Amino acid sequence: MSTVTELLDRKTELEGRIRGLEGERASLIIDIASLKERVTTLELERHANTLASEVEALRTEKAVLEEKVVSYGSSSISTEGYQV
Repeated sequence: MSTVTELLDRKTELEGRIRGLEGERASLIIDIASLKERVTTLELERHANTLASEVEALRTEKAVLEEKVVSYGSSSISTEGYQV
C-alpha cells in the first residue's frame, strides 16, 4: 500500500506543479503582450518625434529660401508653380 500512497502523493504533487506552471505561463503571456504593445507605442512615439523634427527643419529651410527670394526683389522669380 505504501507504493500506491507514494504514487498518489506524486500525482498530487505533479498536478499542483502543473497548475502553478500553467498559471505562471498565462501570466507571462499577458505580460509579454502588454510589453509588446508598450514597445510598439514607444517606437511609434519615437518615429513621430523624428518626423516632427524633420518637418520643422524643412519648414525652416522653406522659410529661409522664401526670404531669400523676396530679398532679391526680382519679379521674375516666383514661388508659384513650385510644389513643396
